[in-house]
Amino acid sequence: MSEQHSRSYPLGYSTNESDRLERQGAFLNELTETVLRRAGLRVGMRILDVGLGDVTLLAARLVGPTGSVVGIDRDAEGLSRARARAAAAQLANVEFRQAELPQIGEGEKFDALIGRLVMIYFADPAEALRHLSSYVVPGGIIAFQEPDLSRAAAVPPIPSVTENVARMNLVFERCGFHPRIGASLGQVFKAAGLTPSLLGATPMEQGGGGFCPSWLTSTLRSLTPAMIKTQVASEADVDIDTLEQRMRDEADAADTLMLGPLMVGAWAVKPTPLASGCDR
Repeated sequence: MSEQHSRSYPLGYSTNESDRLERQGAFLNELTETVLRRAGLRVGMRILDVGLGDVTLLAARLVGPTGSVVGIDRDAEGLSRARARAAAAQLANVEFRQAELPQIGEGEKFDALIGRLVMIYFADPAEALRHLSSYVVPGGIIAFQEPDLSRAAAVPPIPSVTENVARMNLVFERCGFHPRIGASLGQVFKAAGLTPSLLGATPMEQGGGGFCPSWLTSTLRSLTPAMIKTQVASEADVDIDTLEQRMRDEADAADTLMLGPLMVGAWAVKPTPLASGCDR
């Protein structure tokens, strides 16, 4: 686990990226809530969220004032924003910690481990999940939701979406990350010794008037430095300042169905160790 977060976050740390993450969170929260409820999050639980922001706040509402949620992240600015959002939402059952995985807390145990859009960045997702599961009590819940970014599309296809979804995936691949991790999430859980249930869903909109063009454009904007560094495309190739409107115009002209990424949720119960000795 020592190198899991040593590689650079390809979207960078900035106010614009924090804003993008909040908008993306609102876009995905309904799908995430469905996964967390089906996984079994309930009132009174103590939750560890590998990440922070919308998922932490969502979990805090699900477990109620008798439960609690600890959200961890490496980014100090992100932590400050998360604390401010929790205060504005009057959620007193949330704690945010700055930590570099796996430094979460010696000997701490939680009723559930959750995360969204985090395994995409782990060098070895199964090993990371195996380690993080050690913070969960036997019989506790482990639930993650991860993307297959290659499934973002327009139907029928439009050039601005097709070429830029390909660029987005290629940047993640060249940076050493896993843009299609959602499609193999069940395999990751099994390799970590867990038996998962799975649920996949894709946010979608008809035409160019929704959030999908904004999501893809803002993601590419944050990825631009990494895109140039990895020689996927130049700023001129993408023409980011006109991209969102071009997508909207093309989608409206073709009356296309805009698909966000496939979001796959996987959840499992941590096995209870077999009792030692012989029962009589």
